[in-house]
Amino acid sequence: MPKLTDSAIKAAKCPPDKDRLELSDAACPGLILRVTKAGSKTFSFKYWSPLLSKTVALTLGTYPDIDLAAARAKVAEHRKAIASDEDPRAEQRAERRRFTKEEELSFDKFADLYLDEYAKPNKKSWTNDVGYLKRPREEWGRLPAASITDDDVADLLDTIAETAPVSANRTQSVLHKMFKWGKQPGRKYVPSNPLADLERRGGKERKRDRVLRDEEIRTLWWGLDRDGVPAERYVCLAIRMILTTMVRPYQAAGAQICELTDLGTASALYDMPPGRVKKDRAVIVPLSDLACTIIDEAIKDKKQKVLFPSKFDDTSSTSIARASISQALNGKKNGTKRNGKPEDRMGIREFLGMEHFTAHDLRRTAATIARRAGAPRPDVKALLDHVNGDVTEVYDKYDMLPEKRRAVDILADELRRIIAAPG
Repeated sequence: MPKLTDSAIKAAKCPPDKDRLELSDAACPGLILRVTKAGSKTFSFKYWSPLLSKTVALTLGTYPDIDLAAARAKVAEHRKAIASDEDPRAEQRAERRRFTKEEELSFDKFADLYLDEYAKPNKKSWTNDVGYLKRPREEWGRLPAASITDDDVADLLDTIAETAPVSANRTQSVLHKMFKWGKQPGRKYVPSNPLADLERRGGKERKRDRVLRDEEIRTLWWGLDRDGVPAERYVCLAIRMILTTMVRPYQAAGAQICELTDLGTASALYDMPPGRVKKDRAVIVPLSDLACTIIDEAIKDKKQKVLFPSKFDDTSSTSIARASISQALNGKKNGTKRNGKPEDRMGIREFLGMEHFTAHDLRRTAATIARRAGAPRPDVKALLDHVNGDVTEVYDKYDMLPEKRRAVDILADELRRIIAAPG
């Protein structure tokens, strides 16, 4: 058994015919370097647990985040604990439990714990988990992991399923495993698994068809102005933005001031650059005068960089999270903690006495009422940014801007008719 060196660690590669390579360190008994096919290198400590009476492994960290000297130092510390009949792994878990009780564990930190403690040591395909957790991290990263509800999960999975049903199913499976793992005794990172009884949301056979009735649209529109509505004003305006433009919820939430041009004129546009839109393409959305009134209310400061600033950023340079919209609609059960006690928060739907609908259903509702009012189907399809995906798309670069502008104007007129009087 050779002694590990920094140069040997850098050069270490997993053989093509194996799933992983484990290298021991002669200079530090129990120290193991695990190398995966993907090239990930992780230090762990194998030792005889005095509590469990068996050999166990404790993950120390990923190289080069932790180097060889630091890994050896950690093993030395753990051996002192073992000599005192203590189990380092049990102490590590107890410390993490203390941390999660003292400070609310964010979804991002929860995902990191799952990947480091379970996925990487146990799954050959752990890199797939990283990929499938990307969208949930974008949605809920800063939110407390314990606050995620089944409504939040269903809303996100339904959005993914509209264009990628298989990806929605895979994302659901990873989230289910992660929450199930996180609520186990000895961890208790989360109190429950919001996916436990959730039906499979993906699949080509599944189509959502929820469209708000006129009276529901009126109730929602004016209800967002009511005293006591359980949502930040910027979140309420983002909801109206979806209804007046048909943009996706994340596109409404993440709108930047520099992407809005010719405001207050008949040429007003929301011009989203490549990189902020799926398939890395630019998308141009004409803005009706009704949409411009929402934007006018949202822009309160000349230094404002985003249309709907997060309440967590005093510089007005960070947008609200897309999840803020769905969570405002859904509310929270046992979510926000005050004085160490969970506190329920009513959602907009419950506050207004409305039946279940998601942020994405507002897009479908806007498209439906525009079609009903006479907007041609191809124009609405263009406004929704639904692409055919055939070879013609590669060559046909006509942006249909005049047609899309007529569609948003028709939509604005129809919305005005619907909301003519407060409900």
